Amino acid sequence: MEQKDLYKILGVAESATPEEIKKQYRRMAKKHHPDKNPGNKTAEAKFKEISGAADILTDPEKRKQYDQMRQFAAGGFSGGGFDARNFSAQSGGFADFGNFADIFSTIFGDGFGAEAGSGHIPRPGQDIHGSISVSFQEAISGAKKTITVAGPQTCSVCGGTGAEPSSQTTICPDCGGTGQLSFAQGAFAIKRTCPRCMGRGRIVGKTCSSCGGTGSMRQKRKLAVNVPVGIENGGQVRLRGQGAPGSGGAPAGDLILTVRVEADRQFERRGRDIHTTATVNLAQALLGGKITVRTLDGHAALHIPPGTKSGAVFRMKNLGMQQNGAHGDQYVKIDVDIPKSLTAEERKLVEKLARSRGWMPEQE
Repeated sequence: MEQKDLYKILGVAESATPEEIKKQYRRMAKKHHPDKNPGNKTAEAKFKEISGAADILTDPEKRKQYDQMRQFAAGGFSGGGFDARNFSAQSGGFADFGNFADIFSTIFGDGFGAEAGSGHIPRPGQDIHGSISVSFQEAISGAKKTITVAGPQTCSVCGGTGAEPSSQTTICPDCGGTGQLSFAQGAFAIKRTCPRCMGRGRIVGKTCSSCGGTGSMRQKRKLAVNVPVGIENGGQVRLRGQGAPGSGGAPAGDLILTVRVEADRQFERRGRDIHTTATVNLAQALLGGKITVRTLDGHAALHIPPGTKSGAVFRMKNLGMQQNGAHGDQYVKIDVDIPKSLTAEERKLVEKLARSRGWMPEQE
């Protein structure tokens, strides 16, 4: 069995602090995330590997147990460098360690467990990660979206048994119906999934014609997604039980969707507040008055004072996003439209105004 060093997987020292481990995990997860590497099975496997390592090393109790297991593994199953028998006697075996069997499986690979378990161990299905795009307005107001996903699902014909509905099944002669084979290594009894019955504990008389006896099949299905009101870019929506199917009667994992909010040409969101820009002409900027501004709910009037400069920002109270009973505000930045060309008459009028205001000297 190949031993995995979780510290090397994450590229951190054994003395690394939890904060250092979390920082390194975030860096590596961002690089290998399935959303960043669509269709890349190597990146997907690496993402799962670093996620499993981080799950153990960022949990103080799991990390302590892992370090003990790692120390034992370094001495070998024969007990060299570490007294496996004393360890088993003093600790009461794996039963006292809670997640120890899972950690053991992480070090030596899937399919192995400790002697505390017996029979086929049900395993919950893995979570599946994906993404969904929504418009700016859908993120503000909430929406119902329909997505199509493809992935392994429990076979609807055999119900996951792998056998034709009318076919008889018999107890697996290799594992005696436990779904696992056991062999001794030093002080431990190591168990692995029975290859003959694939962990089911029973041999089917006739394999299911729909799934080929695997108990699952890749299917396309449509799912309804409720996008919550006010979700921000990068937020997540979890669909319970819509991930990979479990084994041994365990529940399926979840489908976790990362929400990508499309940018809006008019609005920008900052928390509950909404920011936008309104363009006014030179006369409106000089004389002031009422202008019409687009809001999330339509349009509203905004009064600007005389002499408003380009870049000035005005607050429209309670016209931002409403969330959890509270309203944000809308902030309007003024952009003064300066004419690029003037007629001869317009130029004379502007020059007259400029001389009267002292903006330009009198011509001699």
